[in-house]
Amino acid sequence: MFHRVARHALAGCVASVLVLSGCTAGSTAESRALERRGTAAPATASSPSAAAWQDPSEDLDDATVWLSTGRRSGGLEQALPAKPAGGTVYVATQCQGRGTLTVDAGRYGTSTEHCSERPDGSLNGAAMRTREAATRLKVTASPGVTWAIAVGWDRHAPQPPE
Repeated sequence: MFHRVARHALAGCVASVLVLSGCTAGSTAESRALERRGTAAPATASSPSAAAWQDPSEDLDDATVWLSTGRRSGGLEQALPAKPAGGTVYVATQCQGRGTLTVDAGRYGTSTEHCSERPDGSLNGAAMRTREAATRLKVTASPGVTWAIAVGWDRHAPQPPE
């Protein structure tokens, strides 16, 4: 299961990093040490760039990008490759328009975004110790919602505890 990290909610975490020199996400036994990564905080609502669209693949940092959809609408079903070794699989989203965006990444988790007129998204990660078989990505969106998804794998990301 994914944990959702909204970009606009990360501003407080970024400020905390500067003040406290650290912002970490805990893990639970149920989530098998689901890892969360921060994303860049958006501009303030009063600035002209506040409504700028961001390609979600930019959030994947050093991960190997498996899929980047580009901006689109409607639904999508796409095969994801097998995960070759332990590491973290990341799913980054961006959506705009009134409605929801649901991303089902099989064994890597499912998340639902509540989209608005302002572009926003999340970055979710599932850390696993072992190889994983190929799975399917299924995306459904409300009419009028524009979205983009990027999926990547990072073998150097922290491993969950045994």
